[in-house]
Amino acid sequence: MTSNNPIIKGKGVCDPHIHIFNDKAYLYASHDLSPENTDFAMKDWQIWSSDNLVDWSLESTIRPEDTYMGESSKCWAPDAAERNGKYYFYFSNGSESTGVMVSDNPGKGFVAAKNEPLLDGTLTSTAEYDPSVFINDDEAKTPYIVFGAPKWANGDGYYIAKLNEDMISLAESPRKIELNDIGDDKPWLHKYNGVYYLSWASYYATSANIYGPYEFRGNFRASSDHGSIFEWKNQWFNAFTIYDPTIFHRASGLCYIHYRKNGEMVADQMIAEFGVGQYDANWNKIEAEWFMEASSEVRKTENTRLGFDVTNVTNGSRIYFSKIHNIPENANMMFYAVNGNEKSAKILIKDGNGRLLGECVVEPIGRWDQFGYRTYTCTLNNRIGTSDICLEFQGDGDDLLHLDYFKFYSN
Repeated sequence: MTSNNPIIKGKGVCDPHIHIFNDKAYLYASHDLSPENTDFAMKDWQIWSSDNLVDWSLESTIRPEDTYMGESSKCWAPDAAERNGKYYFYFSNGSESTGVMVSDNPGKGFVAAKNEPLLDGTLTSTAEYDPSVFINDDEAKTPYIVFGAPKWANGDGYYIAKLNEDMISLAESPRKIELNDIGDDKPWLHKYNGVYYLSWASYYATSANIYGPYEFRGNFRASSDHGSIFEWKNQWFNAFTIYDPTIFHRASGLCYIHYRKNGEMVADQMIAEFGVGQYDANWNKIEAEWFMEASSEVRKTENTRLGFDVTNVTNGSRIYFSKIHNIPENANMMFYAVNGNEKSAKILIKDGNGRLLGECVVEPIGRWDQFGYRTYTCTLNNRIGTSDICLEFQGDGDDLLHLDYFKFYSN
């Protein structure tokens, strides 16, 4: 098994902002020119796409000559958004300004939407670059652009402004975001459970109001450089920058993101190293919350050991794990779970083609606390090697069991 991080190796694809358009992942990235760089040299932007977050294809290269910038080696961090069937590409002209392009396709065909900057560097007292475009979940799906930098990067903080319906002009003057900590540029904004999360690298702050004030929450410790946070197929992911091998030639990685009951974000350091979408049966355990896809009703819930369980599974709920390597032939499979109901539940283990490999009965304990967890085992009818694994739950009720982790071992 080889690591999936970086997801695109040796090509300088960095500052990853990932969006899901038409059930496909699109990566909008800066592009470091060469491993021999001794300073930032970025002469274009790249767009990559993936159906599974593991296998990536280059969609197109966007050149500054096709914008008001002209030839440049300062093609800094971009972002993208969709509105009314059009796709908008927002790019940084170094730390000087932010421009915008438009296309009918999320992966290619971008042309200048205007031959001047959207943010020209004079609208605020901060450097107007490293844009993040956020579409709110209100009735109007209001779009916002966030940008800015700390004092050491010629800024005085982050700013936010509504975008007009045309997505290429501002609907209001930028407003400074009230934030009690800022140590970097590259802001990213997302929303979870009704709360706004403003992040930079793996530091973040939260607010009940999009304009703030934001309360600094800490470091979820995935990366010290540019990234983004997004949801796909009922899982949350963090895309982040990796030095490859230096700060002047970088790459992109992926890991899972989880949320504690108090809203704190958590990243798995093991997954930040190995990447998403593959697993090893030789690991001492595979956490249930590491799934790549889950039924819409499934939840990840903090457990009493400060880890996470897969919960809210009902009859027919599924969680899916791709490419589990080194599964022994006719392997034993152990689940660590709790069933606080009065009836037993069942876990069906299927391969990627839907073939039933085995099933495990999870007996009722009558309690949900830490003393109710038990190990449950079954033997699979499987071939040796690598397989996708789907866990399907059966039983009566709205919360059949809480699954912490599972593991494989030989007979």
